[in-house]
Amino acid sequence: MKNILLSTSLSALAASMAITAGANAQSLDYTAMSELFGEPVTAGATGAPQRASDVPATMIIITQNDIGRFPEYDIPGILRHYAGVNFNRYGYGDGQISIRGAATPYSPRLLVLVNGREVYLDSYGYTAWSTLPVQLEEIQQIEVVKGAQSALYGFNAVSGVVNIITRNPQHGEYLTARVNVDSEGGYDAGFVAAHQFGERASVRVSYGNSETSELPAYEGGIDVQTRAIPDFSRETGAIEGRIRITDKISLNGEATFTNVDELGITSVYTAARAAYELTSYLGSIEADTDFGFITAMVYRNESEIEYSYGPLSSSLTTWRIQDLFKLGTRNTFRIGAEFRNGETASFPDPGNGDFGYESAAFSAMWNHKFSNTLDLTLAGRFDSVDWSRDGAPAATYIFTQDDYSVSFEEFSYNAALVWRPSFGGSLRAMAGRGIQAPTSFDIGFGLQSTVGGNPLILSGNPNMIPSIVDSYEIAYDRALTPTVNLRAAVFMQDTADVRGLFGLFPDVLPPAATIPTLLFDNRGDTSTAGFELGLEGNPEGRWDWDVNYTFQQAEDDLDGTFGANHVQNYEGATPEHLFNAHLGWTGERFTADGYVNYVSETTSPFQATFGLPSQVAIDSYVALSFRAGYRLNDHVSVSLSAQNANFGGGEVTNVNTESESRFWFGLTGSF
Repeated sequence: MKNILLSTSLSALAASMAITAGANAQSLDYTAMSELFGEPVTAGATGAPQRASDVPATMIIITQNDIGRFPEYDIPGILRHYAGVNFNRYGYGDGQISIRGAATPYSPRLLVLVNGREVYLDSYGYTAWSTLPVQLEEIQQIEVVKGAQSALYGFNAVSGVVNIITRNPQHGEYLTARVNVDSEGGYDAGFVAAHQFGERASVRVSYGNSETSELPAYEGGIDVQTRAIPDFSRETGAIEGRIRITDKISLNGEATFTNVDELGITSVYTAARAAYELTSYLGSIEADTDFGFITAMVYRNESEIEYSYGPLSSSLTTWRIQDLFKLGTRNTFRIGAEFRNGETASFPDPGNGDFGYESAAFSAMWNHKFSNTLDLTLAGRFDSVDWSRDGAPAATYIFTQDDYSVSFEEFSYNAALVWRPSFGGSLRAMAGRGIQAPTSFDIGFGLQSTVGGNPLILSGNPNMIPSIVDSYEIAYDRALTPTVNLRAAVFMQDTADVRGLFGLFPDVLPPAATIPTLLFDNRGDTSTAGFELGLEGNPEGRWDWDVNYTFQQAEDDLDGTFGANHVQNYEGATPEHLFNAHLGWTGERFTADGYVNYVSETTSPFQATFGLPSQVAIDSYVALSFRAGYRLNDHVSVSLSAQNANFGGGEVTNVNTESESRFWFGLTGSF
């Protein structure tokens, strides 16, 4: 009975804070709330703060303390240790992540947010993880949400969401400087700081700079004798300011920049170099009013990307407003609207006219508590998108300017029933429908080339339609003992009208086209089903451990044949078995953590620089990594990390580069 009363009082407190304290995803004091609840807390899913065990979605919450224990230098490396997360590193900075399905190049189905701002590259439809303007030391927590989440998080959240939240400078000052040196002679340096100006103003700043050698080339892929592999380099910076105008109104502004030069692999499985110059600007206002807690945000992302096949300039401007309010004690509502304007320069042929879209979306969420043990969350979102082109493509292309005046309207939803039975734990039954929109690249790309002296056109396709992802899941979490926790889930995810690329065989031939034309198009359906099982132990003393296993099986029903008009192969590229384990020890000054990752065999499409595409078998592998840290005093610590320590000079894990052992020595000062 005491536990029931405590749970009830904490839930009531959280609901109250959501309205009266302005506890949205960015302003919530995660540290204080997590200490109060005794487990991680989030406001990402519904807008109201919730314990991780109450969230109406399968969510992983990676805390600031967790991040500091990993032997990893980027977020994809951290995420690979969790159930349901597929990982591939196609270059030192080109780590790709997917949830419950193959981590293909330019993985398109995962929405990534930093403080509510979309960092998913809207122009091409993927996340370039190395370009995120965030240092690991300034992250408060990383929330990984599995399954289609478009209605709760927004457009393109079709297989999941990674929501990155930085430390709020209003909740405490900090200063951390770090430099890591790797075994290849590279370095990674970073600086993060937060300062408060009186009781109402605060600022957060960060800067990072790194350079190191690229991963060794896959011997069957890049011809290392004829193609120079550049070093990886990355420079990022961010500044955020917060002002509390009154006790109920606050303003927030943020600006970031990123410059990255890296080797990766394209969505058609060819090696490519990409140089990114990205900037962003964000402003928001939060107001606790008589009508609820209102948040309004506007942000702009600007990108200049130099791909090996041409430059891409684009921008995305987004306006968003939402209101979170309660009716009675059992009903929480969130209503919102979003307006987007995406613009892309004519690419890669500069004479075909710039193109872009305007969209409007309206969403609503209702959370109802039937009792202290049962609640229901329903969310819906309606999107309307209008495309246009401001110039006519050359006469050799099969589409006219008017063909690009296309529109579509789609509805997405999320539904979750959460039951906390008397025998313990939380049982969730969830369903969702996600919408993956065609990108600017899918619709507006246009390039005339020659193959063997014969003219050929590669073209986007304004007739493409959105991909629809339906997901269903039953999940159960509970404490088996006071020190051992269980997480389990069974899932199924279906994708209809998969976004597809061109292959070798033209989609349109003369006389229907002046020049043989290969098109982007929808290429059929694919589905993934499986289950996840995880155990976490925190026994009394200095040890802790966790293990997780994922079984997943993909089944394709794609149009055409491989090598003709698409290169997708989700069945082969999705490993059936993933296993991760971790063992950690914490002393007064010394910490040690060891990690094991197992990935079963896969097959991967491969497009050589010259020659026909093929399927390459990738053997199963086991990766061993570790980190040891020692605190010299209250302010200075050192660390030694090894990533993939057993790989030696190279292990084939994909068809672009080989993963290798990297050792890092780190020196960190915190004040």
